[in-house]
Amino acid sequence: MASVSAGLNIWDYIIVAIVLLISSAIGIYYRFTGGKQKTIQEYLLADKNMSIAPVAFSLMASFMSAITILGVSSENYSFGFQFIVINISHLLFTPIAAYLYIPVFFKLQATSVYQVRKY
Repeated sequence: MASVSAGLNIWDYIIVAIVLLISSAIGIYYRFTGGKQKTIQEYLLADKNMSIAPVAFSLMASFMSAITILGVSSENYSFGFQFIVINISHLLFTPIAAYLYIPVFFKLQATSVYQVRKY
């Protein structure tokens, strides 16, 4: 039988280095091209000029992290599909957050929960 070695080979390191270089180049390019983001409002809220698609993709990416993908699979393997019950809570409480909480933050012009003060 052929032995399988655990670890990375030279091509793995080359690909990781290329990805890091591309990511760094993008950041450096946008840093020195004088981007539009001068205020906190422009940085955090894109000056309220973004369409729904990039915002939706950003939310989806933040919910679907690598830890989620690996952790949910492990949880299902270890304890069965009882973990899927959490999806029921997402279905119930996402509309509540969208229609009750988000309008409050929008009216207050708050960028985070920490900006909301007791009145």
